[in-house]
Amino acid sequence: MTPEANSVEVDESEVNRLLERLCQLETDVVFFPVRHHSPAAATLVARCIDACQAAAVLIEGPSDYNEHLDELLLDHQLPISIYSYFRSSEQTRGAYYPFCEYSPEWLALKHGSQIGATLQFIDLPWTHVARHDGAAHRYADAELRKGRYVQWLCERMQVEDFDDLWDKVVESQPHLDLGDYMRRVHSLCFHIRLWEENISEADRLREAFMAERIEAVRQEVSGPIVVVTGGFHCSALAARLEGFDCPGIDTPQYDAAPVPIDEQGIALTTYSYERLDNLSGYNAGMPSPGFYEHAYRQRTSGEPFSHQRLLIDLVAQLRERKQTLSTADLIAVETSAQALAAIRERKHVWRRDLIDAVILALIKDELQYGCASPFLDAVHAVLRGQRRGKLAEGTRMPPLVLDILGQLKEARIEVSRRGHEIELDLLNPEDLAKSRLLHRLRILGIIGFQRTGGTDFLTRDDLQRLWESWKILWGPEFDSSCIEASRYGTSLADAASNCLVEVAQRGIHDAETAAALLVEAAKAGIETMSTTLLDKLQSLIHTETQFTKVAAALGHLTFLYHHDEAFGTAKLPQVGEILSEVFSRSLWLLELLGNSPDVDGSLIHGMQAIRETYRRADQTLAIDHDEYVHVLSRIEQDKHKPPAVRGAAAGMLWTLGEANSEQVLGDLLTFAEASQLGDFLTGLFALAREVAQRDPQLVQTIDRLLLEFGSDDFQSALPSLRLAFTYFTPREKHHMLTTLFESLGLKDVRPLNKLIVNETVAAEALAMEERIFEALQHYGLEADHE
Repeated sequence: MTPEANSVEVDESEVNRLLERLCQLETDVVFFPVRHHSPAAATLVARCIDACQAAAVLIEGPSDYNEHLDELLLDHQLPISIYSYFRSSEQTRGAYYPFCEYSPEWLALKHGSQIGATLQFIDLPWTHVARHDGAAHRYADAELRKGRYVQWLCERMQVEDFDDLWDKVVESQPHLDLGDYMRRVHSLCFHIRLWEENISEADRLREAFMAERIEAVRQEVSGPIVVVTGGFHCSALAARLEGFDCPGIDTPQYDAAPVPIDEQGIALTTYSYERLDNLSGYNAGMPSPGFYEHAYRQRTSGEPFSHQRLLIDLVAQLRERKQTLSTADLIAVETSAQALAAIRERKHVWRRDLIDAVILALIKDELQYGCASPFLDAVHAVLRGQRRGKLAEGTRMPPLVLDILGQLKEARIEVSRRGHEIELDLLNPEDLAKSRLLHRLRILGIIGFQRTGGTDFLTRDDLQRLWESWKILWGPEFDSSCIEASRYGTSLADAASNCLVEVAQRGIHDAETAAALLVEAAKAGIETMSTTLLDKLQSLIHTETQFTKVAAALGHLTFLYHHDEAFGTAKLPQVGEILSEVFSRSLWLLELLGNSPDVDGSLIHGMQAIRETYRRADQTLAIDHDEYVHVLSRIEQDKHKPPAVRGAAAGMLWTLGEANSEQVLGDLLTFAEASQLGDFLTGLFALAREVAQRDPQLVQTIDRLLLEFGSDDFQSALPSLRLAFTYFTPREKHHMLTTLFESLGLKDVRPLNKLIVNETVAAEALAMEERIFEALQHYGLEADHE
């Protein structure tokens, strides 16, 4: 340690005394420091237990799992994890304590059990520390990765990061014995702590609890105790127990039950190397689990480390990816790896050497241009490994898992590796029950259930047939996803409801999304539409300032209240009450609109939702007809409103019989300019399609206005005009054209031939033709017809 690099005042003699104590093996409490998932630590922990003749082995892990330790020692296929979860009014959380073949905590448990030692997890239950620590991976090593000491040491030892630093100091040392390991790891972890300016409240709480548990066991057993914890905590535990000076050993006050918990549980779940390798940030731990499993197996077999097996796996992985690795390429990788290992003063090739060798030998331009490389992806896949865990028969399952399996069996839905598809008629009670079950599973993120088609109840483009299709396929994460969903509740209906509430509270900030979530809840059955979810929607409605968001919510609620016979929400009083509020706020926000153009058609869609809601209104809506008409009349006459909105308001009044054709024609003439006519007609036709197509005066007026346009004006108006007429079917457009011909006395006109070009090309041709005639006239080149 260099004093000039360290701002923490430290008594050097006290540091040496504490380090000497930490490295002692012949004492009543032995502190064995680990980096979680370290093969070197896993190899030596059993030797430490034997060397001390331990009467008790105390391990960093959730103390509320101690009553189930026998279950953990069943014949599981690793990796597995202890999963601790809880649900409160504030949050729903879950955390993992994963174990793999080379986890030192796992080896300590197994070996301690074999010699008959007292076994206990001694960490503070996660429910007590969750509000202070957001890491869901409880065997991460964020404390070791951060800090100035690690940065300084990486620079001094010329390594890239903490992973490489740990490999150089510990993992890649083939002849590391127990004493040397203890000295290296205790010194490294203690100095990381010394340089840490602020020890987190969560760490101090946990360490205080662990020290209490060690002291309690010390009073209960006669014989040495081996304490297996993360190296960062060892110095604090020794200092608390034996009076040494160490940063961060003051104990913050905490409530024994800091979070009012509605439900909580702890159980085993399956895990995978892929999940272990994908952890990052505060959840990061040892990377490349496949590599370290290989290193662990070679270390325990007594063989010198060899990377040849990994190269063979790399070739196989590339073949699976349809990539060819020539003999010359393989030689280049091997030569580069050996050279890099020599430069880094290693006696054999290690993880970083393999990765860098592949980059040097095989990757040409991909990384330079930010492209993915199949070669680099393959080497990471080999180093990651493909192992997935499996729980032993007889492992205790949370109530939710039993409920899921029971409901799937009752519904006769088979979840198998073969996979199959089912199609459901939502008007059939049996199929509807299956649909609700599948939607609840989907909401909870249970692996294996994918909705592949069916009626879209958000866009509601086609409600002629109410149906769904699902693909059911068992996946490796099916079991773990069921177990981990237990944090939401003990029954499937309650869990889905609580999950929806969490989504509403954390991720929804506008009325449209909240109403869409209510539709999702309806698909899963009205049991999932909790009061909390409805209250969240109401609160968002009260604060929503965007008309389009409120109007979209209005459309969803109108569907649920008036149309949703399939899902059972029709005429629900709770939905009707919210519908009334949304309708009133939609009208209010519509009046407040400025002159912003309706770029994406959302304003028109919103006004269509208002019209549809009013058309189907009953006593649930707190607005009378006269007030509704007055609002629309004010909008129609408001010069600050965009043409599309005023056209839509005119159309709504016309449809209601509160405006006649003369009034509508007067509005039309107000927007006779080429830049406004199409927008006004878009709004008018969208809201008054039926009456508009049958009014001869309207058709004649539009025809006259278009004939008055020059070719350039017509061309500029054409896009919005085409949009306006899309609201009519081909038959309706034909009827309007026939009406126009008859009003002009052209009854015998034959149908127009279909253009062999589209309307845009025809308009451009007409504009070009007019400019040519203007040029001919300007230069006096017109033909003389006399």
